[in-house]
Amino acid sequence: MAFSEISTILLATPIAKASTQEFSFWEIMFHGNLFANVVMITVLFLGALSLYLFLERLFFIRRMSKKADPNTMRNIEDFLREGKIETALEYCASQNSPEARILQKGLSRIGRPVSDIVNAMESQGQAEVAHMENRLNLLAAVPSIAPMLGLLGTVIGMILAFFNLSNASESFSPKTLSEGIYTALGQTATGLAVAIPANFFYNLLLTKIDRFILKIQNVSNEFLDIINKPL
Repeated sequence: MAFSEISTILLATPIAKASTQEFSFWEIMFHGNLFANVVMITVLFLGALSLYLFLERLFFIRRMSKKADPNTMRNIEDFLREGKIETALEYCASQNSPEARILQKGLSRIGRPVSDIVNAMESQGQAEVAHMENRLNLLAAVPSIAPMLGLLGTVIGMILAFFNLSNASESFSPKTLSEGIYTALGQTATGLAVAIPANFFYNLLLTKIDRFILKIQNVSNEFLDIINKPL
């Protein structure tokens, strides 16, 4: 056969294109039945809720921390040396910061036993911490609930995949089984993808609140040192 004829045959023969399927995690998430889709929407809602709670608490804590005047303790000490307790109370009220409110409680108890002053400041400090921890319990629940919902969706998806396989009238198809399995595992992956950042957000906020607690403890100790110092 001549070379020209072979070339003509090769050019005339169609080349089969390999069919490739692109990976789409979005399609995997919502490829299951109605129950799986409901679970997926719930998990995604928990993820959005955790992000909202984190940003809201983060900005609130930062806003409260920035309100403190670095010269507050020095001004309070000057007022006390001059015997101007009422002026010190008005100064703390004008600051409108957690530290100033704690100092205001301590100033309002001057003249009473030191234990009363300490208890008043500790009570105010606990109130300020509780205000910062508001709705933090909802954020703490997300890392526990999201993986459990994802696992529930995976288990139900696996049950349905094997149930459909056992009742299939046609011959065994690995594609059908594998499709059901990876769709079910997508539920767990989504639950973990929501739980891991939510857990990080929660611990980050706890770290900032612990720093705030240490800060107000130092403020209380400095105030007690001032009132116990000879004027």
